Amino acid sequence: MKKILPLIGISLTGVLLLAGCGHKQADKEDASTAPSSSTKLNNLLSPAKAKVPDDSQSSNGDQLYSQFYKKGGQWYWKLTSQDDGTIDNSQIKSLKSTGQNDVYNFSMVSNKNKSYNMKFNWINGGHQAYTVNAAYHNVNNNFVLADAKVSGQWQTGAPQAVQGTWATDFTNNSGNDAQKLPFTKQFLNITSTATSSFVNEYDTNHRLYNSETANKTTNVSYKQDGDNYVLKSYDSNETPVVYSISVMGNNEIKVDGLTSSSLTMSQSATSPTTSASESSAVTSQSGSAAVSGSTANTTTSHLTDQQVVNWIWPYVKAKYPNMNVESTDFTYMPQMKNGQMYVNVLENHNAAAFKKSGVDSGTNPQVASFRVTSSGALEQMDATTGDWSVVSSGYNG
Repeated sequence: MKKILPLIGISLTGVLLLAGCGHKQADKEDASTAPSSSTKLNNLLSPAKAKVPDDSQSSNGDQLYSQFYKKGGQWYWKLTSQDDGTIDNSQIKSLKSTGQNDVYNFSMVSNKNKSYNMKFNWINGGHQAYTVNAAYHNVNNNFVLADAKVSGQWQTGAPQAVQGTWATDFTNNSGNDAQKLPFTKQFLNITSTATSSFVNEYDTNHRLYNSETANKTTNVSYKQDGDNYVLKSYDSNETPVVYSISVMGNNEIKVDGLTSSSLTMSQSATSPTTSASESSAVTSQSGSAAVSGSTANTTTSHLTDQQVVNWIWPYVKAKYPNMNVESTDFTYMPQMKNGQMYVNVLENHNAAAFKKSGVDSGTNPQVASFRVTSSGALEQMDATTGDWSVVSSGYNG
């Protein structure tokens, strides 16, 4: 069976004995051992009650099935296989936090009265897929809930309705840099073959300073349930990353699985571009607070999302001499790397201009890559050689 990489060693917190753990200890269960009837275990395993086959990407030979269930106030884990039937039906005696979010060690007793340990973790932010790892059964497998809950086969690629770059509105930064960089945006890019997600940090004027990549995956497939889609892809460890996406209309989607709560995201397009002479405010990338169109809030290397799109737009538009395109027909991926601001520009194949032109939705949407250097110059990458060349010496917003 396919193995995932072992988790890096983490310090475990203190153990709360099963005997005498009262209500006053409930708020400590995240960092302790808790009884199998605890609220923590209920919350952790309630989404995993379905009987789920192991993920086809990591399956090797006999199909395994995993199911968590509650009986008589106690939680159990049942492992079965297509060929052998019930392999084990173990009671979960306790759980202990590993210090990582949604990753726990379970103390188990099998139906043959064998005591053993099992590691359980929800793979990404939402309760879409999980891994169980138990040496007793030589099990280290991934289970995707959509294999039990959504009918039909996985289709190769990503549906056109969810392809593109999506972004949340500005939200308050809860990280260590919150005082200097009080705002963040979450981005999710989906193509027919890959996904990537990252978080940007912005200052009080919504200028981009930091970017942190969360996930990069390949081998995308999906299942459809009405206007809802389940997207499955794989990271470099061949672990499935699963998102449940609802298409809401008006260029918005709701995503479960990116973080611990649902996110509403909009197509990462800007407001129409503005010229330097325009003094009116322009709306930033995902419809959030307005920023000035003047240079008052700019630095040589840190710009708002809207300002950098205003800057690169003439070079993007020049690539479409025979099409009437607007800046909002594209999506933009701004990221800070090594002190430089990089922006990937992609066609939005759902935009009217591209639908009218009859573009093949399966074609690569990548248009161009730009970067703003630490000295404040704008460079564009040659798609053939990968070389960068200066196209503008400075922002004149």
